[in-house]
Amino acid sequence: MATGYCTLEDVRRALRKAQLPGDVSQDKQIAVDAIAAETEPLEKSLKRHWYAPTGSDILSEATDIDIPTEPKSRDDEEDIPTGGAHLVGEPATPKTWQDDYTRIELARRDAESTTELLVRDSDGGYTDWVASNDYDGGPWPGALGQDYVLRVNNGGWTHLYLDTTNFLKEDADEDDEYYLDSFSNAVYVTFDYGHEGIPRNVRRAVALRAGAELVEEAVISIPENATLYNVETKADEMRTKANELLEVYL
Repeated sequence: MATGYCTLEDVRRALRKAQLPGDVSQDKQIAVDAIAAETEPLEKSLKRHWYAPTGSDILSEATDIDIPTEPKSRDDEEDIPTGGAHLVGEPATPKTWQDDYTRIELARRDAESTTELLVRDSDGGYTDWVASNDYDGGPWPGALGQDYVLRVNNGGWTHLYLDTTNFLKEDADEDDEYYLDSFSNAVYVTFDYGHEGIPRNVRRAVALRAGAELVEEAVISIPENATLYNVETKADEMRTKANELLEVYL
C-alpha cells in the first residue's frame, strides 16, 4: 500500500468541516493516492520524517494506507567545512565550532544514530569511525569530548561534530598542520532519522492538502460557475490552513 502521514478518516473530517465534496467514499484509491502525493514532498521540503510507535491511534484508523512505523536510513557524501578564503597554494583548514570540533549539518533532521561514518585517512583511504576501536562517539551530550558527536537541536536540525585533532599530522607543530590535502568529500555518513509520533498538525496539514486535491478534481462535475468558484476558493483556503499548520516546522 501507499504510505502517508494521515488516514482517509482525516481527509473525510477535513472535507466535512469545509462542507466540500470529494472522492473519499466513491473511490478510496483516489484519496490514498492524494495522501501519498502530499506526503513525500512534505518530507523533502521540511527534511523531516515522522513515524508512529506501536499502539498509536493513527495505526488502528489506517485501514487503507500504510503509516510509517520506524525511522528511515540515509547515506550522504559530505565535505568538511573550512574557513573563509585562503591563499592559492595554501591548503584550507577545517572550520571549527566549540573548541576543536568541525560541524557538518546532515541532510535530514531528527537523526537518531550514526550507523557508519567513513572518514578519509592520511593515505587517502577511509576508516569507519563507528566500527573502529580507535574512535569513540555517539549522541550529545554523553559523547562530548570524544571523536564524533551527533547533536539534534530544538528544531530537529542535526549536526555531526568531528574532532579535528584526528586530522593533524603526527609531527604537527604549533601551527596545526593537517594531513588532508582536500576536505571535499572527506566524509561518508549513514544515519537513521525520524521523529517518533506523527503530530496532529502534520496529520491535519496532509489531510487538508489531499482534500483540496480531491475537491479540485470533483468540481469538474459541477455546472454552476458560482458553485465552482466557491469550491475552488475553499480548496485554496484548505491549502492556506495547511501551510499555517506547518509553519512551526520551518
